[in-house]
Amino acid sequence: MISVGRILDGTFGVFRAHPVAVAIWGGIYLAGNVAMLLVMQPMMAAALNPAMSAGPAAMMSMMGPMWLLSLLLGLVGLVLYTAAMRSVLRPGAGGVAFLRLGLDELRMFVLLILFAVAAFALIFAASLVLGLFSAGVAAGSDSVATVVIFSILIGVIIFAAMIYLTIRFSLAFPLTLHRGAFAIGEAWRLSRGHFWTLFGAALVVSVIGFILSMAINLVAMGSYFGDILAAAGNPDATMLAAERQAARVGRLSAVMVLQSIGGALVAAVWIALSGGSVASAARLLVEDDFEDAEDVFG
Repeated sequence: MISVGRILDGTFGVFRAHPVAVAIWGGIYLAGNVAMLLVMQPMMAAALNPAMSAGPAAMMSMMGPMWLLSLLLGLVGLVLYTAAMRSVLRPGAGGVAFLRLGLDELRMFVLLILFAVAAFALIFAASLVLGLFSAGVAAGSDSVATVVIFSILIGVIIFAAMIYLTIRFSLAFPLTLHRGAFAIGEAWRLSRGHFWTLFGAALVVSVIGFILSMAINLVAMGSYFGDILAAAGNPDATMLAAERQAARVGRLSAVMVLQSIGGALVAAVWIALSGGSVASAARLLVEDDFEDAEDVFG
């Protein structure tokens, strides 16, 4: 029987059963963070030092490596996410931190592309409908408040629809990993009647991730927020505070190193929580498949 409690128990079981794997995921993310920081240093120096200021073409050329590295880090994140799901679905798979680079990861990448394209198309269509309806309401009403309220209502409906679809299809990734074949239809079918359970588990995981991220960001920002509040109403002081913060961000320092380590820690926790939660939910919904793990996974 699936429940929020059982999903979360399986989710946190990743930390209990595989702490070394979680640490390795964080270490890999930390290496990527450091690489990104080193690539960004020349750009930040050029942006902050007028004497080194580069033209648009030069800045674009410097951003090329950053874009490529961001894409690579995204692919690494997908591999780590797959490893987190594998730790729940195939706990006896072995290997280094359940990491692989094969057909499973390729299927995850294809799924991600498919859902990204579908999401873009839905958002574009919804935005078009929102624009047309808002224009119609504006033409038929002289009240600005009515137009604003109607636009907000449509926006909320679109947002709710996206959340609903995300939850209903969230099992596609672990089920595809489990089956060794795309399981989009099965994900929709198995999630029927379990939306609020899946939503509740996802909400808990998201809140934990949000709190950890905010804590790291607050430490990284240092006294910036206090400086901004103190400079309220004074444009010159606000600009000076922003320049000081940019200077801190633009140079390699102990704070930047600690921020990278903290970011890696949060990333490792987030990967374990997000991958572990959907995999635990999928495992509970196809529990009979796991009565004999040897028969399932060999």
